[in-house]
Amino acid sequence: MPNDPNPNGPEPKPGEGDQGEPKNDQGTKPGDQGEPKPGDQGGDELSAERTARTAAEKRAETAEAEATRLRRSNAAQKPGDLDALREEIRTEFTGQLVRAEIRAAAAGRLRDPADALALVDVAGLIGESGDVDTAAVTAALDQLVKDKPYLALAADTASTSPAPWGDVGSGQRGSTEAKDEPATPFDRLRDAYGTAG
Repeated sequence: MPNDPNPNGPEPKPGEGDQGEPKNDQGTKPGDQGEPKPGDQGGDELSAERTARTAAEKRAETAEAEATRLRRSNAAQKPGDLDALREEIRTEFTGQLVRAEIRAAAAGRLRDPADALALVDVAGLIGESGDVDTAAVTAALDQLVKDKPYLALAADTASTSPAPWGDVGSGQRGSTEAKDEPATPFDRLRDAYGTAG
């Protein structure tokens, strides 16, 4: 037996199924599959594909290394980032609270409470401990009404009582006082059509 093993298996003994020399054997040898010969057209495409794959693998390794580096640097900076993030959220939330307080305080004093938000310095109304300074909000609105009295709600207009109906197209009436107005829309219709209830 020779030292080199036959890749096609053991050689047949003469006389036992001897089929002679293989002619035009199209068998494959290990490493022969998919390997184009230098003259093939597919060789250029295959080499381009291999080059692209190698480049993509290098880019993937580089990206993974960068991601690992960023994870490590982020882990080292987390405590400081959390404190900064908390402070940013606290500042934003306090600003929202101050704006809500201004709107609430201006609701009964100004024609349009949004004017107070546009004309009052919100940052100056935050107390020392970070909460809303209601006395400062009241003082700021007083100063706004004093400086721009045309923004104030008219003294004769009560914001809580509904406006009188007055003349709504059915002709002049003797009185336009609120006490003479119908209490419900049904009463108004009854009065308009003159039916007794």
